[in-house]
Amino acid sequence: MIQLSARGIAAEWEAASGHLPRLTIGGADVLFAAPWRSDAGVQSDASIPVVDRRLGGTFACAPFGADDVDGGPPHGRGANGPWQVIRTSPSALTAWCPLSRGQMTARIALRDDHPALYQTHVLDLEAPCTFAHHPMVQITGGGRLSAATPRAILTFDAEAPVFDAHQRSTLWQLTANGRSRDVRDLPQERCEDFLTLVSGGRGLGWTALRRFAEGDTILTLRRADQLPVTMLWLSNGARQNAPWCGQVRGLIGIEDGIGAGAAGFAAALSARSRVAAEGVATALAPGRHVIPHAILRLDRPVEVSEVTLDRGLRIDTPDGPVHLPFDESHFA
Repeated sequence: MIQLSARGIAAEWEAASGHLPRLTIGGADVLFAAPWRSDAGVQSDASIPVVDRRLGGTFACAPFGADDVDGGPPHGRGANGPWQVIRTSPSALTAWCPLSRGQMTARIALRDDHPALYQTHVLDLEAPCTFAHHPMVQITGGGRLSAATPRAILTFDAEAPVFDAHQRSTLWQLTANGRSRDVRDLPQERCEDFLTLVSGGRGLGWTALRRFAEGDTILTLRRADQLPVTMLWLSNGARQNAPWCGQVRGLIGIEDGIGAGAAGFAAALSARSRVAAEGVATALAPGRHVIPHAILRLDRPVEVSEVTLDRGLRIDTPDGPVHLPFDESHFA
């Protein structure tokens, strides 16, 4: 495990799997790490993919989801490791791994007094491929999402859904169990569900999550033109297969990417998926792609209405703007 730290922030990254299972900002844990990461029985079970055995924090997927094209592991070789470490410093690392369709280099960095994990993934692709970040946030007492209004919200089949499958909305309301529900309010009942927010556009894309019990706000940032969808994975005690066995509660994945949602790799490459029908790309073309992303923590819960780069990061709220130190060149 590689330890990274700067003033006010610390992280751990695991070369064997490519996962970053721990991120602490301002003394608070930001990300979810599976309770079975220290279970010897799970770790020795070769029938469980590495991405599930070592499930923790955040990792990069290329392709995203099940690989029904090349037959690779779920979420691709980068999410299952191993990675080759190229260089490290106390607050940064660079690592490389092969993909089924090329190769990927990850650059991860922390900065003194910046409440942000900076990460950049460089993909050199020989064939089209989907891609997504896979940060997972733990919520112990409910929460509420904010994001720029998407052009569409799509639901997919799920193991224990809160929202009816195969819906589409241009508002935040979706039907669930015969009544309208606001997608932004995270469900408290048992569920295993998946939604895709289709945004597209240009400029800075953002998703904010207020965590009520933790008393803070978690932000993810991306380039909207590169990663036109945000996939929301809601897991709250309903997933029964090993190693979950109903023990994971209060998990939300905020997965910024380019792909066909839960429809799979083949659907994304066909350009005939429900996501493609919304007018956005669903795969990266062959060639080089430099993809910046950031995960931040604001040490209080706020209702976010807009996030912009403005001499750092400006977060607009009903009570006025909040400014955080942030390196704007990360998204240049």
